[in-house]
Amino acid sequence: MRLSQNLNTSPKIVLSDFNTRYHIVDNIKYQERFKIRASEVDFQQKATLPAICDLLQEVAGNHAQKLNFDITDLQEEKLTWVLHRLFIKIERYPDWRETITIETWPSSGDGLRAYRDFLIKDTEDKIIGRCLSYWLMMNIESRRPTRIPKEILEMAPRNIDHVLTVNKANFAEIQNPDNKISYEVRKTDLDLNQHVNNVRYVEWALSCLPEKSNIRELDIQFLAESVAGDTDIAAIKEKSDSEDKIYLHKITRDSDQEVLARAQSKLQG
Repeated sequence: MRLSQNLNTSPKIVLSDFNTRYHIVDNIKYQERFKIRASEVDFQQKATLPAICDLLQEVAGNHAQKLNFDITDLQEEKLTWVLHRLFIKIERYPDWRETITIETWPSSGDGLRAYRDFLIKDTEDKIIGRCLSYWLMMNIESRRPTRIPKEILEMAPRNIDHVLTVNKANFAEIQNPDNKISYEVRKTDLDLNQHVNNVRYVEWALSCLPEKSNIRELDIQFLAESVAGDTDIAAIKEKSDSEDKIYLHKITRDSDQEVLARAQSKLQG
């Protein structure tokens, strides 16, 4: 059966029991609850940004599965989803053992990119984080992007603004980095698409920051694949012409200097 025939756009039953881990808000929005585990926190007993990015990815995949267009559905058509860009703002990091709710919905796109929005909330329904993600649909055999079916793009709720502004990525080039760290790509760094998981790039970029950095924003764009056996270099440079504490990040493959990811982080002053 073709992908467009599988898409599930029918109304859903709203699950309101707080003990239920997932909750379908309406016919297109979706949310899940998570209790922050010890493996997801830092020395201050706060959830780390990579851990939160992992949860965002988990919720996005689970929702796509319920809508019948997740990776396993796409693979039948020799296609897959790849995350192209992630822009996240954190107001407050949740504590160890705190329960959070992540709400998400597909939010249209432009033909080659599909957008997905996220809100992160505490138990009092207060928003503690926002995220806008940009996704590409990739042909598994050619490893090239392909156009996204209009049936998916048309799933976006009407008259709902993005949680963050959609814009064009514009990352300045890094000259004379302040710090560089080398990483050997292991099999355990790979995801379902058999390339380095996007959260690994987040971890590598942030590892170059000064100790005890309190990250309030991260905008990261994923530009190329990396596979097991590669050596990747994470570099960082403080942006000196800004009043805020802003850092530029770049991850390159050592063998051919191809840029794998670019990012910008903003720290709490």
